[in-house]
Amino acid sequence: MKLISAVVRPKYLPRLTTALRRANVPGVTVVKAQGFGREQLDSDVELVGFLTERLKIEVAVEDDQAERIVKIINDNAGTGRDGDGIIFVWDLAYMKRIERGTDPGV
Repeated sequence: MKLISAVVRPKYLPRLTTALRRANVPGVTVVKAQGFGREQLDSDVELVGFLTERLKIEVAVEDDQAERIVKIINDNAGTGRDGDGIIFVWDLAYMKRIERGTDPGV
């Protein structure tokens, strides 16, 4: 399996999640994030402490689906401008769904 992590502009979330649902992605995790990237490093403006708002999207997929999902993310969150975001693809060694346990302390 692969874990795809993408950092994207928040305004593209509705379009991106719709495309991922249509692609039968089994689930998506979305987390608010802040950061800076190359577009700010290249600037001649003093940006000390300045962070941009982004969303981090994570999707776990079978190996043979990873390239297709990366393309969907890129096509639905990319504009070709600096600051669009970044996509990481990780090997996922193990995944386990959380299930109701038998721990009496819960």
